[in-house]
Amino acid sequence: MGKIGNVFSPLLIDKIIKKYELVKDIPVVHEALHCVGIDPGFGSSNTGIVITEHLKNPDIVRVIYAEEFEKANPQDIVDLCYDFHRKHYPNIRFLVDGSNAGLVRQLKVVFGENPDYDYKDVSPDTMEILPVNFGTEHKQMLSHLYLMINKEYLAIPNEEKYDKLIVALRTAQAKEYSLDKEQTSYDDLLDALRVSLKGYNIK
Repeated sequence: MGKIGNVFSPLLIDKIIKKYELVKDIPVVHEALHCVGIDPGFGSSNTGIVITEHLKNPDIVRVIYAEEFEKANPQDIVDLCYDFHRKHYPNIRFLVDGSNAGLVRQLKVVFGENPDYDYKDVSPDTMEILPVNFGTEHKQMLSHLYLMINKEYLAIPNEEKYDKLIVALRTAQAKEYSLDKEQTSYDDLLDALRVSLKGYNIK
């Protein structure tokens, strides 16, 4: 893309791509924890969705899905998420940018949860649909993503369908962990990735 970001060094990105070689032959573990990060667009920008999976041996989080949708219909996104849950991943959490309250409520209704929520009550122990207060947590989530990459807990396949996500990492520009979306390519996918990774705690 002719851009170089200032958040993640090319060396670190190359390491997490190489890290995937350790787990590329392991099929999807349906009982593992899966976190779906959703950055809704619906007009102003694309909708990004990234699914990550936590493997226990080796102890690693790998990206298994990364797509962005142009001018997505909210109901189509809800249907896609329900399909993920019903067909593929029984142990799953959906982490959604809470600024799109309409999508959060749609998802909660479909998943049988109370659509009237308070951020202080959001818990992965009792909910599958977890709204994220992006406005207050965006810096912490970018810092968390950096830590995951720096400690080599994250693995991304070197495959064409993940090219946009890798470009997003390579071009990520930020000042004091506040992402410059004008300078970052495919920022919707990067946002979806960091929202997804909020579902994992590392030491």
